[in-house]
Amino acid sequence: MLILALDTATEKGSVALASETRLLGELTLEAQGAYLTRLLPGVRALLQDTGSTLAQLGAIAVSTGPGNFTGLRIGLATAKSLAWSLGCPLVPVPTMEVLAAQCPSPLTPIGVILDAKRNEVFWGLFRCPQELPQVLEGPRRLAVAQLSSRLTAPLLLTGPGLTVHGDFLRDRLPPGVSLAPPEKRYPRAATVARLARRRLKEGQTAAPEQLAPTYLRPAL
Repeated sequence: MLILALDTATEKGSVALASETRLLGELTLEAQGAYLTRLLPGVRALLQDTGSTLAQLGAIAVSTGPGNFTGLRIGLATAKSLAWSLGCPLVPVPTMEVLAAQCPSPLTPIGVILDAKRNEVFWGLFRCPQELPQVLEGPRRLAVAQLSSRLTAPLLLTGPGLTVHGDFLRDRLPPGVSLAPPEKRYPRAATVARLARRRLKEGQTAAPEQLAPTYLRPAL
C-alpha cells in the first residue's frame, strides 16, 4: 500500500510518496503562492518519478495546520478530492506534530513556533523521545511577548517562526534553550507520511466532508 502525503502549511511545501516501510520519493514546492497551480502537477511528477500510479494509492495524508490559511485550504481541498475520488482513507496529521517529529530528543521537550501574523505566534510543546511526538501543550495562539514565559530549560525550539521572530528570541534565550538547525524548521511531507502510517494503523482517519484545517484564527 502506498501513502501520498501533502504538506502546504507554510511557504515551503512538499509532497511525498511512501510505502508501508520506506520513503519512495519527495518533491519540494517552494512557492507558497503557486500551490494552486503546482500542487497537483507536483503529485503527478512524483508518481511518474517513482513509477507509481494513482490506482496504487492506499491512503492520502495531509498536514492540517496550524499554518498559512491559503496553503492549508488548498492542501486539504486537494487531499479530500483525491481521497474521495480514489475511495481511500484520508489521514490528517497536525503540522506541529510533524515539526516535533523532525527533532526527536530523548530528554528535551520540543517547543514549536509558527508565525501567526499580527505579532502573534502559534505555539505547541511536545515530548518526542523516539519517532512519535507526545503533546504537552497546545496548539494555541499567543502574543509574541508571551513566549518568554515558556522558554524554560531544557528546551529545543523549532518551526518557521524562529526565522520570523529570531530577533525577539535571540535576546531572550536562557541557558539550556537551543534552536533546531534551519533544515528541520519546516514541515516535510516525508514526515507527514511517516506519522500517517501509525495513524492509519490506529484507525485515525477522517471523512473528507468533515475534515477541517486547524486555523486557530480567522483568515487575515
